[in-house]
Amino acid sequence: MRIRETAITAPMDDWHVYAIDWQRDHVCFRIDSQMVLEHAPSPRGPLCFVLWLDNQYAVVTPWANLGWGLIEHAEQQWLEVDWIAIERIADA
Repeated sequence: MRIRETAITAPMDDWHVYAIDWQRDHVCFRIDSQMVLEHAPSPRGPLCFVLWLDNQYAVVTPWANLGWGLIEHAEQQWLEVDWIAIERIADA
């Protein structure tokens, strides 16, 4: 499996703009126009979008090992979304 991940260091108590730029040969993830993660080649198949906040996690390692579980949170959590735009960009 070709899996890439990185910790997000942006403070979560402020608004941010997140972007996924999915091209034929690579995919980029940006926060506030700053590159956070880039991967080539891009995943195959169509891209879907899911947005949620919960206390579950699942981890798949580069060796295809899967782990999952629940995370307890002492504090209340919420997710605020101002806007979402999903755009198809014509092939260059």
